[in-house]
Amino acid sequence: MRNTLLILPFLALLFAAFGALLGSSFAEQAIIFKSIGWGGAALLILAWVWIDRAGFKNLIGRKGAKYGASSGVVVILGISVIVAIAIITSKPRFDKSIDLSRDKTNTLSEQTLKVIENLEKKGSEAKVVAYFSDQGQEGQFKDLINLYLRAGAKLNIEYINSQREPLKAQADNLTNANTVIVRLGAQENRVTTFTEEKITNAISNSLKEGSKKIVFTKGHGEGQLTGNEATGFDILVQELKNNRYDVSDVNLLETTAVPEGTNALIIAGPKYDFKDVETKAVEDFINKGGNLLVMVNAMVNAPQINTLTEKFGFKFNNDFIIMRPDDPRTQLIGQNNAIINEFDDMNPVTKDFAKRSNVAVLFRFTRTLSEIVDNPAKFKVSLIGKTSSEAGVKLKNVSSQNDLKSISPDRIEQGSFAALASATGKVGEKEVRLLAAGSTEFANNQGAQAAEHRDLFLNMISYLSQDDDFITIRPVDPTKSTLSISSSGAMLNLKFISFVYPFIFLGIGMLYWMRRRSA
Repeated sequence: MRNTLLILPFLALLFAAFGALLGSSFAEQAIIFKSIGWGGAALLILAWVWIDRAGFKNLIGRKGAKYGASSGVVVILGISVIVAIAIITSKPRFDKSIDLSRDKTNTLSEQTLKVIENLEKKGSEAKVVAYFSDQGQEGQFKDLINLYLRAGAKLNIEYINSQREPLKAQADNLTNANTVIVRLGAQENRVTTFTEEKITNAISNSLKEGSKKIVFTKGHGEGQLTGNEATGFDILVQELKNNRYDVSDVNLLETTAVPEGTNALIIAGPKYDFKDVETKAVEDFINKGGNLLVMVNAMVNAPQINTLTEKFGFKFNNDFIIMRPDDPRTQLIGQNNAIINEFDDMNPVTKDFAKRSNVAVLFRFTRTLSEIVDNPAKFKVSLIGKTSSEAGVKLKNVSSQNDLKSISPDRIEQGSFAALASATGKVGEKEVRLLAAGSTEFANNQGAQAAEHRDLFLNMISYLSQDDDFITIRPVDPTKSTLSISSSGAMLNLKFISFVYPFIFLGIGMLYWMRRRSA
């Protein structure tokens, strides 16, 4: 055999090795890398046999054929080793993440690990359909969901580009191009904010049966629950139904009582005040352990509603929050807006927003809220969403449009003003939760176009529904220094080291042997 041609089987092994290496490291291009690697290796072997076919014939007939055969065995064994390594490394079974962050930022919480354990006990695999149009959010989700997979979560994940496949997105009633749907059996939950808390709760809720009952009041000029009118609530109602909430409305003047089994009652933007019989029905509902969300715009006269809420710790003030006239943003969005960008980082409703920098919600026709610390119900009150002191301007004593015709300087005040409030307390052994917003515009069809507004409203409903298994995971300090060895990037380094050393050793040995043979 011609010794100089022995470089061909060596190159064949090298092609096969790197094909397996790149294919197992980059799953999305696995077929391409492996085809190139194994195809190149086969062509080199065939070229070697064809070019040195005379040498192979002589090798078989020679007395020293056994030595040539032993070289062939070495080549075959080498190829077998490559095949074995390719099979072993074809799955990310060697992923390892070492969290070196100060507060274990890259480690799942104990609550999440318990949910994963419950999913495993159920013996079912959750189907996760991840719709994304934004690569940044998709990358954020992948980084997080990989922690769940490494912890043993049984998740079957499918990624779909919502812009390239609009029919699938439409079939799933997507209202946000970046949405993750978690399905388990007949249960379904959706996530549009990609945090551990949101994903864990989606999985946890998918493990449960039944649904929560959400009831909207009607009869006071509130927006319709169905239809595309700007003042309606169709977008958020669809979001609630997609997350397994049972949504309906009620005219309290007719029923004189909130329907049995209601988990949360919502008063969403009444244009007229409630009657005595209606406020009594709502108060009875609260005193029986019911939860309430009240959203009342500025310039709506609602003394009956205020009389009710003051008993539990907060009231709606007769004023109007606007933007400063010299704020350049008024040219784009108008002056009759309040930018809420200071959030309570302890309250479950707003802590997502407090954690993210430069996040704000836009309220239109907004009035301020005041806390009543010494309230009759002894509820604990927190003002959880405010304007910044630089952007907020309050016009005092505004009860109607007529009060805006002439504004004296003494009625103008600049500062940080509350437009979101929370009140909690005990009724018997049951915890009661109340929320208030000084505007309803963020929740109607016009305002719900913004993802932040939808997130805020869904946070409110999750909080009010008081799911016993609702997971609250405290945000940790984002400062981190993480060493991660994963199947795609860092595993490539490990495999490269594993392959390179044997081939360098083999190559040097072959060159030395060839020189000895030719000497």
